[in-house]
Amino acid sequence: MRHDTVGWHLIGHSLVARRKPLAGLAAWSALEALPATVTGLLLAKAIDTGFLRGDIRTGLLYLSGLLLAYALGGIATRFTFPMIGSIVEPLRDELMHAVVAGIVRGSDGVIADGATISRITQQVESVRRSVAALLNGLRRFAFTIVAAAIGLSALAGEIVWLILPPVLVSALLFTALLRRLARRQRATIEANERVAREASAAIGGHRDIAAFGRQDEVVDGVHLALSAERAAQQRLAGATATRSLITAIGGQLPLLALLLAAPWLIDRGMSAGVLVGAATYLSAHLEPAMRMLTELVGGSGLQLAVTIRRLAALDHAPAPAQAGEPVTPRGNRVMVDDIWFSYGADTEPVLRELSFAVPEDGHLAIVGPSGIGKSTLAMLLAGLALPCRGEVTVGAVRPDGIAAHHRREHIVLVPQESYVFRATVADNLRYLAPESNEHELVTAAELVGADELITRLGGLRAQLDPATLSAGEKQLIGLARAYASRARVVILDEASCHLDPAAEAHAERAFRDRPGTLIVIAHRAASALRADHILLLDGTRAFFGDHDDLLTSCALYAELVAPAGQRGSGHGGSAVPHEPVCR
Repeated sequence: MRHDTVGWHLIGHSLVARRKPLAGLAAWSALEALPATVTGLLLAKAIDTGFLRGDIRTGLLYLSGLLLAYALGGIATRFTFPMIGSIVEPLRDELMHAVVAGIVRGSDGVIADGATISRITQQVESVRRSVAALLNGLRRFAFTIVAAAIGLSALAGEIVWLILPPVLVSALLFTALLRRLARRQRATIEANERVAREASAAIGGHRDIAAFGRQDEVVDGVHLALSAERAAQQRLAGATATRSLITAIGGQLPLLALLLAAPWLIDRGMSAGVLVGAATYLSAHLEPAMRMLTELVGGSGLQLAVTIRRLAALDHAPAPAQAGEPVTPRGNRVMVDDIWFSYGADTEPVLRELSFAVPEDGHLAIVGPSGIGKSTLAMLLAGLALPCRGEVTVGAVRPDGIAAHHRREHIVLVPQESYVFRATVADNLRYLAPESNEHELVTAAELVGADELITRLGGLRAQLDPATLSAGEKQLIGLARAYASRARVVILDEASCHLDPAAEAHAERAFRDRPGTLIVIAHRAASALRADHILLLDGTRAFFGDHDDLLTSCALYAELVAPAGQRGSGHGGSAVPHEPVCR
């Protein structure tokens, strides 16, 4: 089943599960629509049997009835909003639970960094607001239209044929426009997200950008993203203007038709009061209801459809491996063969034509500017996403072919923000290796340099409160947890960036001496100097080799590792790839 279909199913299921609040909302909505039912009737009576006959008292009496109807409708409105909240708020919680559960189970394959988490939270909140607006608007539209139709039919059923054609034409035109509105709304959101990504990468990696001398290129990239966003907004504005014209057809033409037909209707015996009452139904109820419907469906409705689809688009991960005998890697050699990866069909590839190999028990450092695709590559190596083209294997097995609950026995990815939960220290360290005993946990902590921290916390059996730990302390817990695991491929994605250089070097040496393959997304140039192999990513190119090779064959690498005072002084030769490289 399509994931956006699942999202709509979740919304429908949540609404159906709250039948009692929905029934109460419908009852109050019917009372709220009372003015739309009686407005024209009471005005017609006030004019024809009161004011036109000189009976002001009778006219005022009918107007008092109209005032009472509006008062009752206002009271009903007061009770509808709490009911809408009781229906929509649980939906927001259920949707957030479903999204978080999918990410935690590894089915969504997203890089759960701060930007992604913020985007998910905003999108779930957008769904809540859109559903609330749709629920409130659609029930008002439905009850208002039905009430006005009942009142108008009771007042002058013979003029319905004047009103119906423009309303139907407006509805057909609006339906035809919806698909274009949806496309342009989606394009605007995607353009906005691209601007956020480009600007975030540029700001976050400004030091690397300056070091590589790529300021003009990065500024041009942000400018192009801003231009694309502006063009998308202009196209959306054009479609929105067309929507306003269609709304006028459905809301204003019926009133215009009634006014043009008024002399003919009066000749046929229709009273002035009935004409005023019919015009009131059209101007005070039909036209606002039509405008509200088109703005609501073309606004909140499209926003909801696009957001549900965007939440579904977070799923880049392979389907879970089939239950049964788990696939077991044969060794820990890592192979990457001609992979391409992008975050959407219409987006530029983050990685392209990338090939390299890390031998058994090898040590690879991956370097390059911020936002260049290093964390994406780590995600692919860990099996949390599939390349769009090409293949990644670990021990001659695709990582996504290993059942998720067995994958931690072979591959461990330690992200920059280490996951620490409220439990004992031992429970946190044992998270990837439930069978580990206390001696093994203590040894792992000592080897990565976390022993002093654990002693200060009160030992393995002390309760851990994540809120009291610094970012560096959380990273030490994450490193000790990874070391205690049984995995023979460890990927450190800037997992020690909050540690001082000496502590980072100590932890990396521990993993280097540990059996297995080590892949480090390098935060400092010193990590590259400690590695057997180095992969330099530079957007359209990649360079693979050891330190001495890259120092002489790649000017960009020479700039990266040169002392700050020597950068830009011409270290290194021309940027000639060293095999194996991107083809």
